[in-house]
Amino acid sequence: MIAAGLVSLVLVAVVLLSPALPTLVMRVIGFEPIRRSDAPVTEEAIATLAKAAKGSPVSFITEDYGRLDLLPSTDLEVTVGDDALGARVLQIAFRDRDMLKLCLQFTEFCEDHGNPIRRAKISVAGGFITISGQAFLDLINVWAAIEIHVAVDKDDVLKIDSISLGDLRYELPANALGNRIRHIEAGLAQILKQLQVESSGGLFSFAGFHLSDNRLVASFR
Repeated sequence: MIAAGLVSLVLVAVVLLSPALPTLVMRVIGFEPIRRSDAPVTEEAIATLAKAAKGSPVSFITEDYGRLDLLPSTDLEVTVGDDALGARVLQIAFRDRDMLKLCLQFTEFCEDHGNPIRRAKISVAGGFITISGQAFLDLINVWAAIEIHVAVDKDDVLKIDSISLGDLRYELPANALGNRIRHIEAGLAQILKQLQVESSGGLFSFAGFHLSDNRLVASFR
């Protein structure tokens, strides 16, 4: 009888707390909520190229993965021109739909069977790339709606700024989990350092990202 009563209490507690479980788990594993702020986000200005012209379709090249040809339906906005010092620059503008196509081609995160993130959608606004989807929380064995907010840092590379779960936004914790996420970021930054683009009869190396309006612009020199 005592055991049955305890089980009943546990079941009642689970039912009552289930809407808040993801939030409790985030706090337990070290994520701290960020206070809401009404301060506007400043978007980066993208340098205007002189003698700008539309570039030809691109092909990405990396040391680790070789040549990455895009699907024919991926029609990126490519511009080639000269910067303020007269150096040749290639810019690629990625909009929401472009990043979604790349996500579907190279990852499983935007599909139903992705793991640990699935059904991801991507939007660009307010100085952030927001990835909205479902994340698997293994501590409670459930999928929870999540938003990952990505920004461009002072070194012009992509960096996870914060994570939203439910109505709360969290900063990355200074613990093992946060360090693992930062390690992933460092790996991506390393890939970008070696990333090259072949287009318009030339080979260009990655130089940096900028966010403006509803676009992520990658510059190659």
